[in-house]
Amino acid sequence: HIGSQLVFRGPKMDNPQLTVQCVGALVVFGAARVCHQAFVKSIEVWYSSPANRHLYFKAFKEQYQQTGKADFSAFMKTHPETISQTFGDEATSEGQMVKAMVQPSAILMAIGGIMMRCGGNSMWGYVFHAFRGLMTPFGLLMVLQTPVVSGAGAGNKEIREGKKVSNIELLYQLNWVILHFVGFAAFLGPAVIIELPVAVYELLTHEGSGSGFHVEAARMGLAGMRIICAVLLVISAPFLARDSTKNPNSLGALKWRAEFTVGEFGACQMYFNALSVWIQPGTSYGWADSVLLALLALEAFRIFFAHGVFWLVTMMKWDSIDWANVMKYEIPAQGPLMKALRQKTGNELIHLHAVQAGVPDFTESIVKASTYLPASSVATGCKYDKLRLLVFKPDNYENFKAMDFPDLSDMDLDHWNGDFTRVLATLPTTDTLFFPFGTYKLDMMIPMVLVSMTDYSGDITKLGELTANSLPAKASTEDVGYDITSKVLSDPRGAFLAQQSFSEAIQAKGKTAGFYKLISEIGDLIDKAAAAKAGDAGAPLLSKTPQGYEIQLRGALKASPKVVLRAHQTQSLPAGWESLPKVDPMPSSAT
Repeated sequence: HIGSQLVFRGPKMDNPQLTVQCVGALVVFGAARVCHQAFVKSIEVWYSSPANRHLYFKAFKEQYQQTGKADFSAFMKTHPETISQTFGDEATSEGQMVKAMVQPSAILMAIGGIMMRCGGNSMWGYVFHAFRGLMTPFGLLMVLQTPVVSGAGAGNKEIREGKKVSNIELLYQLNWVILHFVGFAAFLGPAVIIELPVAVYELLTHEGSGSGFHVEAARMGLAGMRIICAVLLVISAPFLARDSTKNPNSLGALKWRAEFTVGEFGACQMYFNALSVWIQPGTSYGWADSVLLALLALEAFRIFFAHGVFWLVTMMKWDSIDWANVMKYEIPAQGPLMKALRQKTGNELIHLHAVQAGVPDFTESIVKASTYLPASSVATGCKYDKLRLLVFKPDNYENFKAMDFPDLSDMDLDHWNGDFTRVLATLPTTDTLFFPFGTYKLDMMIPMVLVSMTDYSGDITKLGELTANSLPAKASTEDVGYDITSKVLSDPRGAFLAQQSFSEAIQAKGKTAGFYKLISEIGDLIDKAAAAKAGDAGAPLLSKTPQGYEIQLRGALKASPKVVLRAHQTQSLPAGWESLPKVDPMPSSAT
C-alpha cells in the first residue's frame, strides 16, 4: 500500500533472472497450447478429408459385402496408427496445418524453455538447464521434419504396412526412420527421465519461503501434478505396443490414442512446470494477475482431465466399448430428415444425404469439416429459403471433386441411384425432380437434385416428427420455361423416358448414366450458342460467361414425364430451341 492506495505488481523487476524465467514460462505455455490444438485438430481434419472418407467408407462397404452385416466399426479400419501418420503427408491439409502451427511453436518453445530455466551455479548446471529447455522442442521438430508418409519413397510405405522389403532397402529407409524415433524419444523422454526426478526432489527438499500457506500448498500441488503426469505417461505407454483388440477394426485407433495420450501427459507436465515458475519464491501478483494465472491453471487442468485422463480411462475400457454403435452415430449424418428416412426405408442410406431446403444439417460431414465457415455457408441446401422442397445429394463417393452427376463413377452412381430409389418410395406424392446447373446451383458446387411434392406437408409428416417447410418455390419474373421433352426423347440417352418413369429407370444398373450426361451437356450447347451470339455481335469474348439453367422432370413417378428447361430470359439457347413450347418456369407442386 502507498497511503490508502492499493498497488499491484508482477514479478520483481529488481531480479532480472526471475523476470526472464516468468516470461519464458508464458512462452512455453502458449507454444505447448498451440501444439495441443494442432494435434487435436489433425485427426478431425483427417476424418473430414474427402480422400480419407472414401477410404474408410470403402473399407465399410467391402466388409459389408463380405459379411452381409453393416458393421460401422469398419469406419475405424483405416484409422492411422500414429499421430505422425495423420500429418505425415505434407501434401494434405492436415499435414500443412500441423506444420504451420507446430513448427513456429516448437521454435518458440525452445526459446521459452531456455528462458524459463535460466540459472545455475556451474557450467554443468548451465548444461543441465539448457538440456531441460531444449530437448522437448528439439524432439518435436525432429518428428515434424521426418514425415512418415511423404518423407521417403515406397519402401517406407511397405515397412509401415508390415511388408517385407530387401535388406538394402530397409537399411536405406532406416537412415531417416531412426531419426523419427529419436525425435519421439527426445520429445517425451525428459518428462520421465528429468522432470519426474526434479519434481520429486522439489517435494522432498521443500522449505517454506514465508509466502503463505496457500502459495506453498499450490507449489507442492503443482510439483505433485508434474509427478502424476509422468506416472500416467508411463501407464499409458504400454498401449502403444498393443497388437490386438477385441474388435480388430479398432486397433489403429487405440494405438493412435495411446500416442496422443502419452503426448498429452507430457504437455500437461509442461503446463504445470510453467505454473510452478510463476509462483516460485520472489514473485508477487495483484488480483488481475491472479485471475490470469487462475485461467491458465484451469486450462491446464481441463486438458489434463478432458484429453489425458479421459482417454487413458477409455483405453483401459477399450475392449468393453461397442465401437460399431459409437461409429454409427459419429460418421453418418444424424439430421432429423436423415434419421426419419433411415427408419422409413430400413436402410442406412450411406450414399445419400437429404435436408429440407434452408434447414441445414449440423451433423453433415461438410459442416463438421468447416472450421472457418458457418454451416449457413457450406451445408447442403443452405442457400435456399425454407421452401417446400427437399434437397438430395450423393454422399461418400470417390471423386470428391465432382460437381455434377456425370463426374461420379459408375459404381457411385449405382449406389446413389439405389438409395434415391428407396427414398422416392417413401414420398408417394413426388412430382418434379430439379437438376440445377451453373448459376442455378447458387454456388453449391456438388451433384444435387431437388424434389417437389403435390402434398409436401403430408409426405413430410408421414416420415415422422418433422416440421414441414411452408414457403412456395417461386421462379424469378425473368425466368422462362421451355418444354424440351422432344429434344430429350430424341436422344438415345433419354429415350427410355418415353416408356417408363425416371423412378423406375434408376433401379436398373447403369441406365441413367447417359441421361445425367445428356442434361449436363445442354450447358455445352448453351455455351456454344452464347459464343456464336457474341461473335455475331462483333464483341470480343474475353472470358467465359457463367451460364445457368435447370432441368425439371415433371411427373417423375410416371411414364413419359415432361422435361422442362428453366433459364433466364436473356440466356442464349441452342439453335432451334427458341421455337420450343413455353411453359410455366415452376411446376404447381412447388408453388
